[in-house]
Amino acid sequence: MTEELDVVFFDLGGTLIDMSVSRESVWAEALSRHGADVEAETLTRALRKADRDLDEAFADIQGVDEGPFWKRYDAEVVRSLGLGIDPEDVEADLSASFDKIIPDESLWKDYPDAKPTLDALTGRDIGIGLISNATDLARRVLRRLDMEKYFDPIIISSEIGHRKPEREIFDIALNEAGVAPSRTLYIGDKYAVDVKGANRAGMNTVLIDRGNVFPDASCVRISDLSALKTFL
Repeated sequence: MTEELDVVFFDLGGTLIDMSVSRESVWAEALSRHGADVEAETLTRALRKADRDLDEAFADIQGVDEGPFWKRYDAEVVRSLGLGIDPEDVEADLSASFDKIIPDESLWKDYPDAKPTLDALTGRDIGIGLISNATDLARRVLRRLDMEKYFDPIIISSEIGHRKPEREIFDIALNEAGVAPSRTLYIGDKYAVDVKGANRAGMNTVLIDRGNVFPDASCVRISDLSALKTFL
Protein backbone atom coordinates (compact mmCIF):
# COMPACT_ATOMS: atom_id res chain seq x y z
CA MET A 1 0.00 0.00 0.00
CA THR A 2 2.95 2.36 0.61
CA GLU A 3 3.26 3.38 -3.03
CA GLU A 4 -0.38 4.49 -2.91
CA LEU A 5 0.05 6.67 0.21
CA ASP A 6 1.36 10.19 0.64
CA VAL A 7 0.66 10.62 4.38
CA VAL A 8 0.00 8.34 7.34
CA PHE A 9 -1.96 10.06 10.11
CA PHE A 10 -2.02 8.82 13.69
CA ASP A 11 -4.28 9.34 16.66
CA LEU A 12 -2.36 9.98 19.90
CA GLY A 13 -3.83 8.61 23.16
CA GLY A 14 -4.41 4.86 23.06
CA THR A 15 -2.56 4.66 19.75
CA LEU A 16 0.92 6.07 20.37
CA ILE A 17 0.88 6.97 24.08
CA ASP A 18 -0.82 5.90 27.29
CA MET A 19 -0.82 6.84 30.96
CA SER A 20 2.07 5.29 32.87
CA VAL A 21 -0.41 4.65 35.69
CA SER A 22 -2.88 2.10 34.35
CA ARG A 23 -6.57 2.91 34.52
CA GLU A 24 -7.12 -0.55 36.02
CA SER A 25 -4.92 0.34 38.99
CA VAL A 26 -6.73 3.66 39.49
CA TRP A 27 -10.07 1.87 39.39
CA ALA A 28 -8.90 -0.90 41.72
CA GLU A 29 -7.70 1.62 44.30
CA ALA A 30 -10.92 3.62 44.11
CA LEU A 31 -13.10 0.54 44.49
CA SER A 32 -10.96 -0.69 47.37
CA ARG A 33 -11.54 2.60 49.18
CA HIS A 34 -15.25 1.84 48.91
CA GLY A 35 -14.85 -1.65 50.31
CA ALA A 36 -14.81 -3.59 47.05
CA ASP A 37 -11.94 -5.79 45.94
CA VAL A 38 -12.32 -6.87 42.32
CA GLU A 39 -10.13 -9.36 40.47
CA ALA A 40 -7.99 -7.70 37.83
CA GLU A 41 -9.39 -9.79 34.99
CA THR A 42 -12.97 -9.02 36.01
CA LEU A 43 -12.24 -5.29 36.16
CA THR A 44 -10.51 -5.32 32.77
CA ARG A 45 -13.49 -7.07 31.19
CA ALA A 46 -15.89 -4.50 32.66
CA LEU A 47 -13.81 -1.58 31.41
CA ARG A 48 -13.50 -3.01 27.92
CA LYS A 49 -17.24 -3.72 27.82
CA ALA A 50 -17.93 -0.08 28.67
CA ASP A 51 -15.41 1.00 26.00
CA ARG A 52 -17.35 -1.02 23.44
CA ASP A 53 -20.89 -0.24 24.62
CA LEU A 54 -20.29 3.51 24.90
CA ASP A 55 -18.13 3.92 21.82
CA GLU A 56 -20.86 5.75 19.90
CA ALA A 57 -21.70 7.89 22.94
CA PHE A 58 -18.09 9.03 23.15
CA ALA A 59 -18.27 10.04 19.50
CA ASP A 60 -21.31 12.19 20.29
CA ILE A 61 -19.48 14.42 22.80
CA GLN A 62 -19.85 18.07 21.90
CA GLY A 63 -17.34 20.74 22.87
CA VAL A 64 -14.48 20.24 25.31
CA ASP A 65 -16.38 19.05 28.40
CA GLU A 66 -16.12 15.26 28.59
CA GLY A 67 -17.27 15.19 32.23
CA PRO A 68 -20.87 14.00 31.65
CA PHE A 69 -19.65 11.17 29.44
CA TRP A 70 -17.14 9.89 31.99
CA LYS A 71 -19.76 10.06 34.72
CA ARG A 72 -21.96 7.82 32.58
CA TYR A 73 -19.00 5.58 31.79
CA ASP A 74 -18.08 5.13 35.45
CA ALA A 75 -21.68 4.31 36.37
CA GLU A 76 -21.82 1.73 33.57
CA VAL A 77 -18.69 -0.01 34.87
CA VAL A 78 -19.91 -0.02 38.48
CA ARG A 79 -23.26 -1.49 37.45
CA SER A 80 -21.53 -4.07 35.27
CA LEU A 81 -19.45 -5.22 38.24
CA GLY A 82 -22.62 -5.68 40.32
CA LEU A 83 -21.04 -4.41 43.53
CA GLY A 84 -24.00 -2.58 45.05
CA ILE A 85 -21.92 0.59 45.40
CA ASP A 86 -23.33 4.03 44.69
CA PRO A 87 -21.81 4.92 41.28
CA GLU A 88 -21.75 8.62 42.19
CA ASP A 89 -19.45 7.98 45.16
CA VAL A 90 -17.02 6.00 43.03
CA GLU A 91 -17.24 8.50 40.19
CA ALA A 92 -16.25 11.36 42.48
CA ASP A 93 -13.29 9.34 43.75
CA LEU A 94 -12.18 8.39 40.24
CA SER A 95 -12.58 11.94 38.99
CA ALA A 96 -10.33 13.26 41.75
CA SER A 97 -7.67 10.64 40.92
CA PHE A 98 -7.71 11.12 37.15
CA ASP A 99 -7.77 14.92 37.54
CA LYS A 100 -4.36 14.61 39.21
CA ILE A 101 -2.89 12.07 36.79
CA ILE A 102 -4.04 13.15 33.33
CA PRO A 103 -2.73 16.78 33.32
CA ASP A 104 0.73 15.69 34.48
CA GLU A 105 2.81 15.26 31.32
CA SER A 106 5.37 13.23 33.27
CA LEU A 107 2.78 10.49 33.80
CA TRP A 108 2.44 9.65 30.10
CA LYS A 109 4.54 7.15 28.17
CA ASP A 110 4.87 6.04 24.57
CA TYR A 111 3.96 2.46 23.70
CA PRO A 112 7.03 0.31 22.97
CA ASP A 113 5.97 -0.05 19.33
CA ALA A 114 5.35 3.69 18.75
CA LYS A 115 8.81 5.15 18.09
CA PRO A 116 10.06 2.14 16.12
CA THR A 117 7.04 2.50 13.83
CA LEU A 118 7.54 6.25 13.44
CA ASP A 119 11.28 5.79 12.88
CA ALA A 120 10.56 3.23 10.15
CA LEU A 121 8.31 5.73 8.37
CA THR A 122 10.69 8.67 8.78
CA GLY A 123 13.01 9.11 5.86
CA ARG A 124 10.72 7.33 3.43
CA ASP A 125 8.83 9.28 0.80
CA ILE A 126 5.74 9.43 2.99
CA GLY A 127 4.55 12.06 5.45
CA ILE A 128 3.45 11.51 9.05
CA GLY A 129 0.66 13.53 10.64
CA LEU A 130 -1.24 13.60 13.91
CA ILE A 131 -4.95 14.20 14.55
CA SER A 132 -5.96 14.17 18.21
CA ASN A 133 -8.92 15.06 20.39
CA ALA A 134 -6.82 16.80 23.01
CA THR A 135 -5.71 20.02 24.68
CA ASP A 136 -2.29 21.66 24.79
CA LEU A 137 -1.32 18.78 27.10
CA ALA A 138 -0.78 16.73 23.94
CA ARG A 139 1.97 19.04 22.71
CA ARG A 140 3.65 19.08 26.12
CA VAL A 141 3.64 15.29 26.26
CA LEU A 142 4.95 15.00 22.70
CA ARG A 143 7.82 17.36 23.50
CA ARG A 144 8.73 15.55 26.71
CA LEU A 145 8.72 12.19 24.91
CA ASP A 146 10.71 13.67 22.01
CA MET A 147 7.95 12.74 19.57
CA GLU A 148 6.84 16.13 18.25
CA LYS A 149 9.59 15.96 15.61
CA TYR A 150 7.85 13.12 13.78
CA PHE A 151 4.65 14.94 12.80
CA ASP A 152 3.65 17.54 10.25
CA PRO A 153 0.90 18.54 10.55
CA ILE A 154 -0.17 18.25 14.18
CA ILE A 155 -3.91 18.85 14.51
CA ILE A 156 -5.23 19.26 18.07
CA SER A 157 -8.99 19.55 18.54
CA SER A 158 -8.88 22.28 21.21
CA GLU A 159 -6.79 24.48 18.90
CA ILE A 160 -9.16 24.38 15.93
CA GLY A 161 -12.59 24.13 17.56
CA HIS A 162 -13.51 20.77 16.00
CA ARG A 163 -13.10 17.27 17.34
CA LYS A 164 -13.23 13.81 15.85
CA PRO A 165 -15.41 12.36 14.39
CA GLU A 166 -16.42 15.70 12.86
CA ARG A 167 -15.53 15.87 9.19
CA GLU A 168 -13.95 19.32 9.65
CA ILE A 169 -10.99 18.16 11.76
CA PHE A 170 -9.97 15.61 9.14
CA ASP A 171 -10.46 18.09 6.31
CA ILE A 172 -8.24 20.61 8.09
CA ALA A 173 -5.52 17.97 8.47
CA LEU A 174 -5.79 16.98 4.82
CA ASN A 175 -5.65 20.61 3.73
CA GLU A 176 -2.57 21.36 5.85
CA ALA A 177 -0.84 18.26 4.51
CA GLY A 178 -1.86 19.15 0.96
CA VAL A 179 -2.97 15.62 0.22
CA ALA A 180 -6.02 13.86 -1.22
CA PRO A 181 -7.88 11.72 1.34
CA SER A 182 -7.65 8.62 -0.85
CA ARG A 183 -3.85 8.80 -0.56
CA THR A 184 -3.82 8.79 3.24
CA LEU A 185 -4.05 6.21 6.00
CA TYR A 186 -5.44 7.06 9.42
CA ILE A 187 -4.71 4.88 12.47
CA GLY A 188 -6.67 5.22 15.71
CA ASP A 189 -8.01 3.20 18.61
CA LYS A 190 -11.70 4.22 18.68
CA TYR A 191 -14.06 2.75 16.13
CA ALA A 192 -16.75 5.46 16.02
CA VAL A 193 -14.43 8.42 16.58
CA ASP A 194 -11.42 7.39 14.52
CA VAL A 195 -12.42 4.83 11.92
CA LYS A 196 -15.90 6.07 11.09
CA GLY A 197 -14.84 9.70 11.25
CA ALA A 198 -11.84 9.27 8.96
CA ASN A 199 -13.81 7.06 6.57
CA ARG A 200 -16.42 9.77 6.17
CA ALA A 201 -13.61 12.13 5.16
CA GLY A 202 -12.55 9.63 2.48
CA MET A 203 -9.43 8.37 4.25
CA ASN A 204 -8.22 4.78 4.45
CA THR A 205 -8.24 3.51 8.02
CA VAL A 206 -6.78 0.95 10.40
CA LEU A 207 -8.16 0.35 13.89
CA ILE A 208 -5.50 -0.37 16.49
CA ASP A 209 -7.32 -2.49 19.05
CA ARG A 210 -4.74 -3.19 21.74
CA GLY A 211 -7.31 -4.54 24.20
CA ASN A 212 -9.49 -6.53 21.77
CA VAL A 213 -12.38 -4.17 22.50
CA PHE A 214 -13.86 -4.35 19.01
CA PRO A 215 -13.49 -7.95 17.81
CA ASP A 216 -16.40 -7.60 15.39
CA ALA A 217 -15.45 -4.22 13.93
CA SER A 218 -16.02 -4.08 10.17
CA CYS A 219 -12.62 -2.62 9.30
CA VAL A 220 -8.95 -3.50 9.15
CA ARG A 221 -7.92 -4.17 12.75
CA ILE A 222 -4.49 -4.71 14.33
CA SER A 223 -3.41 -5.35 17.91
CA ASP A 224 -0.11 -3.46 17.78
CA LEU A 225 1.66 -1.04 15.47
CA SER A 226 4.26 -3.56 14.34
CA ALA A 227 1.47 -5.17 12.29
CA LEU A 228 1.42 -2.06 10.08
CA LYS A 229 4.31 -3.60 8.17
CA THR A 230 1.67 -5.69 6.42
CA PHE A 231 0.14 -2.54 4.93
CA LEU A 232 3.16 -0.25 4.64
